[in-house]
Amino acid sequence: MGSDCNSGTKKLRIFVVKELFITLYIPSVCMQPVKKTTMLRVLPFLVGAMILIPVLLAAGCTGQAPEPRLDGTGWTLTGYVHNGTPAQALSATTVTLDFGDDGRITGSAGCNRYFASYETKGTAITIGQAGSTEMYCITPGVMEQESAYLALLGQATTTTVQSDRLALADTKGTTILMFAKTVPPVQEPFVGTNWTLASFHTADAVSSVMAGTTITAVFGDDGQVSGSAGCNRYFAQYTMTGTLLSIGPAGSTKMHCGTPGVMQQESTYLALVNKMKTFTIEGDRLTLADAKGATILSFAKSVLPA
Repeated sequence: MGSDCNSGTKKLRIFVVKELFITLYIPSVCMQPVKKTTMLRVLPFLVGAMILIPVLLAAGCTGQAPEPRLDGTGWTLTGYVHNGTPAQALSATTVTLDFGDDGRITGSAGCNRYFASYETKGTAITIGQAGSTEMYCITPGVMEQESAYLALLGQATTTTVQSDRLALADTKGTTILMFAKTVPPVQEPFVGTNWTLASFHTADAVSSVMAGTTITAVFGDDGQVSGSAGCNRYFAQYTMTGTLLSIGPAGSTKMHCGTPGVMQQESTYLALVNKMKTFTIEGDRLTLADAKGATILSFAKSVLPA
């Protein structure tokens, strides 16, 4: 309520909102209604809202989330399609695909390590010709799967990421490679873990440990490594600095095992032990390499006594 201009009587003031302005009407018995227009103090906020709301509506209408970034992620092969035939990844091997931040992919093709360049744009991907080491694995099907996998990588043109799954498709839109996100295993300690030999790497071949034999290694905190060489117990001194490793000449007991090939395997293992220069641990896997970085012995954690 307000005062009349002459008599001081109270009159009703009426405010009307029109667009972005407030219009004030003051009925009066002594004069025509006074029309006064003032700009809202909240005008800047309304203007901002008018700009922001269409943007939000546009984003909501598209329903499109930002494309997941592949760089810095790691994946493990679960299946593939080769010549129109679906196949599951062999359980005896692990095929991996790691996207680096430098435009390169690396991983294990099941037997050999491989590497290639890659480029992404949205869901499109281009993978360059892959290079790899040149070892041969005797486990049935491993080399065939490796060849198929490396060939399919070069045919990939689009990616689809759904949660912890990655699919690569070819130019026809056919899914050719399927992966699950790699979950890094808990890192096992070098010292004190019971390591069981999984494979030898000699020349250009990779060989599994003979059936019926077990080769082990336990690195003690006293600088001694000991275990079973397949027939005899062995022992040696070792020194470790960072990932550098040096193992002295190994001694062993002198039993003879009559099973064909066991003594030759033991001799090969003990000779390779002395060539170790570096080691790497990935979860429950231990790899020993020579001075050139070439893998020679691959171990897995075991609960068996060494």
